[in-house]
Amino acid sequence: MVENSRTAGGAGGVRLLNQPKPAAVEANKHGEPEAIVVQGRFQHVRAIHDSWRIDDEWWREEIARRYFTVELANGRKLTVYHDLVGGGWFAQSYDGPKRVPGA
Repeated sequence: MVENSRTAGGAGGVRLLNQPKPAAVEANKHGEPEAIVVQGRFQHVRAIHDSWRIDDEWWREEIARRYFTVELANGRKLTVYHDLVGGGWFAQSYDGPKRVPGA
């Protein structure tokens, strides 16, 4: 059984999950990340494992993003995206679209 916390419920107590965080990224002339600041230091991008683009909500507040799943020189995998509407780079926990075998 869970005790009553005696705090009011509602939207004021909701915490948004998986919010993007600003990221410092050096990109090449094709717009692909080459280095990303992690814990205050630039880490070289060893490989780009996947890339995809999302264009959505043009009728309200347009969203246009180019995502990259990268592997850094230290082996860490990270998903970053470039905001094509407002500019800037962001890191966000996201595994990307799942590939369906045979599709």
